[in-house]
Amino acid sequence: MRLTLLHFNDLHGRLDQLPRLFTLIQRERAEARARGHAVLLLDGGDSSDRKVWESDITKGRANFALLEAMGVQASVVGNGEALQWGRAAFERLVASVRFPVLCGNLVDLADPARLAVPGLESSLVVEIEGHKIGLVGVTAIFREGYERFGYQSVDPLPVLRREISNLQSQGAQTLILLSHLGCVLDPAKKRADIYGDENVPADCPEIDVIVGGHTDTELNPPVRVGNAVIAQAGHYGQYLGRLDLDLDDDTGRVRDFSGRLIPCDDRVPPDPTIGATLDLVREEAARLFDAQVGVAARDLPHFFDQPSPFANRVADALRDICRADLAIFFEGFTFRGLQAGPITRRDLYEALPGSTHVTAAEVSGAQIRHMVERMLASKYRTESFDPKRGEPPLGLPACSGNVQLKYQLPERQLTECLLDGQPLDPARRCRLASTFFTLNPITDDPEYDYIGLEPGQRVENIRVEEVLWEIVEDWVKSKGSM
Repeated sequence: MRLTLLHFNDLHGRLDQLPRLFTLIQRERAEARARGHAVLLLDGGDSSDRKVWESDITKGRANFALLEAMGVQASVVGNGEALQWGRAAFERLVASVRFPVLCGNLVDLADPARLAVPGLESSLVVEIEGHKIGLVGVTAIFREGYERFGYQSVDPLPVLRREISNLQSQGAQTLILLSHLGCVLDPAKKRADIYGDENVPADCPEIDVIVGGHTDTELNPPVRVGNAVIAQAGHYGQYLGRLDLDLDDDTGRVRDFSGRLIPCDDRVPPDPTIGATLDLVREEAARLFDAQVGVAARDLPHFFDQPSPFANRVADALRDICRADLAIFFEGFTFRGLQAGPITRRDLYEALPGSTHVTAAEVSGAQIRHMVERMLASKYRTESFDPKRGEPPLGLPACSGNVQLKYQLPERQLTECLLDGQPLDPARRCRLASTFFTLNPITDDPEYDYIGLEPGQRVENIRVEEVLWEIVEDWVKSKGSM
């Protein structure tokens, strides 16, 4: 049997690439079929990205709708799908498409015998021209990130061995791993603690092909490691991967293969049907985006290098939402202010972008002072935390209205901290609202350990399936104005 796999991975919300990518898919699919090849179209995960408004406002459903329209026949879960919006949104995303979404090592935290959400599959058998092809999917491990949502990623190797046995019992002749583990072939760059595609062939010699994602690796051409052919097509839809397989009719093993990455650039004309579908998806997303959620009673400007009226107002909202005594967070988690007048969801999204989560904890006055001192001393106060993404500096501490901070700059020295008009008592216990960046349970990484948790102290994730702008939106709706 001759089988052609067309594949892409790590789109990260680059939806404008999809009409051009589909032009290549149609061309390569027709050419392969003319040569007598069967064709499978596969997605290697991370089509979603919280930084892209169409993806974020629909919690990944915009890009999944386009994958469906393009005829994707199977996808593996990437961290872009499962690590962003929480369990309810993840379940809706899987249910929004008819193609199988695979991930055998993403399981329920309370009951690991169950997959993370209904509709998710570990593996399946596809029969093409009487030849049974087994597909199995696994994803990279992000333990703490997933567990806050009630599911976890577990060791992929036992899952692979179990599913290989299941697929073989169903008569699968050729086994394809759809992987979001990542692939690092250079020993100098390989981390011993990360299990990747390059490790699978030695442990699972029954697997014939690995179509991967996660590390955005350009394998041009695909490579053979042990018994398996490994393919990955970079990122952002810049390439369509093509892998042609000559499969033994009796054993299903790969007798021969060839493959390449096909550039998807401005020389490729966009497909009009997928282009029109993209327009419709954007129109629907824009209806959600441009809905009015409240009113700004006055101008709320924003600054990074001086106290920000908008960021301080957000701190007031966090104090109220968390039923806290005070709120303090980096004003750099707000990007711009609001003008007096109607507030749309777009306004809040652009003012409070990203995936910042809200947290709260009961801490001492001494810990609060320690946190503020660390915020003032942080190099990220004046430097970008993520320059590759164009992130601004984190700026100064933003505070709820009942907090007054006095400090000296550039000495970065806190000289006074008042709560409700009185000096903050170091022994006083207070409920503090903040963001996960400065108030979190990470105690083994100095870069994130701002608060200095004491034994027994716990940090509460506030509405963990929503991020800062979504939580503030609900607050604005409840108040009517900001």
